[in-house]
Amino acid sequence: MNKKDHPSSSGLRKSLISLCDMIAAVCHVISAVAICVMLSLVVIQVVFRYLLNTPIGWTQEISVFSMMLAVMSGMAVAFWRGEHFKVSVIADKLPTIVGKIFGFVSQLVTIAFLTVVVWFSYKLALRAMMQVSPTTGIPVGYVQFFLTGGCFIAAFLLTVKTVLRHDTISDENAVIAEQVS
Repeated sequence: MNKKDHPSSSGLRKSLISLCDMIAAVCHVISAVAICVMLSLVVIQVVFRYLLNTPIGWTQEISVFSMMLAVMSGMAVAFWRGEHFKVSVIADKLPTIVGKIFGFVSQLVTIAFLTVVVWFSYKLALRAMMQVSPTTGIPVGYVQFFLTGGCFIAAFLLTVKTVLRHDTISDENAVIAEQVS
């Protein structure tokens, strides 16, 4: 339970935060496994291509697919934890209340953008089911669903975070960049 969650918080709020924490934890594991798969396949690819002189074609495709899965699942985790990259040059210079409004509007714009990406990438993924990757034979639509699913989960987590005004430890302890002269 987060320090911001008071004992008087509603049961629904606690349940939603717990659900989002679990979703973020699962996405974290998926991302970590995908990175391990990607790195392992790259090592296998190098060994077979340059040491044994017999390249394996499918390792490159699966490593790219693993990278896409890692990025999309990691993005959702970063949004939930407040660790996603943000440019706060303008917000840092505004008065506190205006900066908070600016941050809120920024989150709404991000949610809207992620929703648009989900909508169009879903349609694209359905159309891409007819195309198969050359060496693995996997329908490209399945890989495209990594984008759809990652953006959907990120939009859901960011929506819950915004509606509940849930700040994570990363949000509270965000590093403020010093201006370089």
